Amino acid sequence: MAECAVPDKKGLNPLTLILIIVIGLFAILGAIFSSVSGQYTAFLEGLVDTLLNVATNILYLIGGGMLIFGAALVTIRFIQCKLKDPYKPSCVSRFLSGYLTLSLEFFIGAEILKTVVTRTYAEFSLLILVIISRGLFSLILYLERRWHGTAETE
Repeated sequence: MAECAVPDKKGLNPLTLILIIVIGLFAILGAIFSSVSGQYTAFLEGLVDTLLNVATNILYLIGGGMLIFGAALVTIRFIQCKLKDPYKPSCVSRFLSGYLTLSLEFFIGAEILKTVVTRTYAEFSLLILVIISRGLFSLILYLERRWHGTAETE
């Protein structure tokens, strides 16, 4: 079984350095705009709010797409397995649980981004409950995959 090896690198990755510089520039520009005038602050708040909503919706779409894609692949695999030998176990539940776990990770990421956009305590408490429940579902799916073995053992 091949394991994922992380290479030992010393120093900063160029992408990490670029991200640090971009975040620093945005922080400096935000500080300058907020100190100059209130209209720039309102503009920046609206821009950030819109960008976070778009990113949240994109993560929801990726998670939903991953779920549909995985369900379609597992259904095709199940039909192929049952056409060859109807009495042989198909073992497709462990493959479906992998796609479910991955889509739940995207959904949880979208919920975490959504916490920044929430305005009231009721929305925030509902959001925390959704994150906790999806985290529990992800844990259950992980334990199920460990119990039944991983996809590489088939």
